[in-house]
Amino acid sequence: MKHHIIVKYNALVTDKPAMEQKIAALFSSASQIPGVSGAALYPNCVPLENRFDLMIVVEMEKEALENWNKSALHLQWKEEYGKYILSKAIFDCE
Repeated sequence: MKHHIIVKYNALVTDKPAMEQKIAALFSSASQIPGVSGAALYPNCVPLENRFDLMIVVEMEKEALENWNKSALHLQWKEEYGKYILSKAIFDCE
């Protein structure tokens, strides 16, 4: 399945490309989590205020969601980057 994390940055993020490089480095190890095959980042290409800034798509087996939620990567994502997120949406699909 595809696990989408769609985020809108808050005012603390002044350099979006630099932030996305850090997030990409963090998510580069996603395939080490059992059942997860990888992650891809898609920065927004339309700089309008009413748009979200980044979509992260994590490819995983449906049964691997629990592994993902408990993984060190996911916990680090929430701990270190949560303070930079104004809002987010999570969407899963096959």
